[in-house]
Amino acid sequence: MKHSFVKWLMVSTALGLLAPIAWFLVQMLLGGNAQLESQTAYPLERVIRVVWPSSFWLMATDGIETTPTAYFFVFMSVVANVVLYILVGTAVWWLKRLWGAPKRQA
Repeated sequence: MKHSFVKWLMVSTALGLLAPIAWFLVQMLLGGNAQLESQTAYPLERVIRVVWPSSFWLMATDGIETTPTAYFFVFMSVVANVVLYILVGTAVWWLKRLWGAPKRQA
């Protein structure tokens, strides 16, 4: 039983890291192409707001890119997303376990 919870936490953590990694990869790949970026930026930003809710912290890095403070804000945003996914994953695991528990016959 405990093993399944640890596995569930690992999956939740991986999902929490997936959105920031995907966003940074897209930025790296599209960053040099202004036309492609302008066509895809708005739809991608709408999706990223849903799957990475703490990404709004990245606004704090505007104007201070490549400084230690900017990297700190990015790090904190990623950590906040991972913690959020862990909390949601724990709640889902708990509800799944609660509703999936076998009923005892009296």
